[in-house]
Amino acid sequence: MEILQKPVYIFPGDIHPNADLIKEQTTAWICSNYLFLEDHMQKKYKYSDFGYFTARCLPHQPYESLLPCTRFMLWATVFDDYYEYCTAEKLSLLRERITAIFNGDAVHEKEHFFLHEAAVIRDELSALMPDIWMKRFIKSFDAYMESMLFEIPYKIPDYFPTLDEFFALREITIGIQAFIDLIEFQTKEILPDSIYYSSFFRDLYTLTARISAWCNDFYSIRKDLDREPLNLVLVLKHHYKLSLEKANEEALRLHNDDVQQLINLQQNIPDFGEYTETVRQFAFYLGVMIQGQSQWYSKDTRRYLEGGHPDLHTFKNIP
Repeated sequence: MEILQKPVYIFPGDIHPNADLIKEQTTAWICSNYLFLEDHMQKKYKYSDFGYFTARCLPHQPYESLLPCTRFMLWATVFDDYYEYCTAEKLSLLRERITAIFNGDAVHEKEHFFLHEAAVIRDELSALMPDIWMKRFIKSFDAYMESMLFEIPYKIPDYFPTLDEFFALREITIGIQAFIDLIEFQTKEILPDSIYYSSFFRDLYTLTARISAWCNDFYSIRKDLDREPLNLVLVLKHHYKLSLEKANEEALRLHNDDVQQLINLQQNIPDFGEYTETVRQFAFYLGVMIQGQSQWYSKDTRRYLEGGHPDLHTFKNIP
């Protein structure tokens, strides 16, 4: 495959001072908690360095609060891989059960590790954040679970969604909405629902989610080729009959338009009264998160290199 251009950002970047400790903790979780995975998959997830992802995307929060965010990142990513090809019926039941656990249900002893880990994540996050934040986080994660259901018909190579379907779906995939919610650990002030659900804030979320998804698509082309069509470059290549190189150029143009729109919003924060500065900080940290994700792809992880991700059939026959 020819070398294709990747996005470049002007947003500031940083990494948590305890990044190596976070990496070590993530590796320890994989070795102790994810024993249902085969050895070669445990090794792949270790090489993915998910600890560095949160260390770069959420660099300015206390180490103690970054740990549950890292636990969530690892759990959600492995969950996405593990249940990528399960049936709609199975996924719907999982969605219902996880939502119930996040809302306080107890986990039964014989339930799968993913459900027990959901309870741990719930307990750790709710110990640090108020109910208003937890309700929003649960809603964001449920949107991601819903997106997994929407993706099912397209888990077949060369079966492409329409452009409108793809753009609507990509905003809520990869769990980015819930991960954006974690930024409030850094702003240290929980915004009221009237701001969180305002049109300005929703625009911030939409653009950041799209940019993050597009960035993922540029780095995962090798992973997605002949596997699934839910990748911006591949969708544009299909619909406009472009070469891979031209499709990548068009994807970068769309991506850069979204980046400029986000920068415009960052530079034109409306008057939110006593919360204006907090909104400004939140918008700033969206840029830090985008830069952190990009640097994780380019500097840290092996997940998007050949052999670094689950093979096509790794989880196709899970019970």
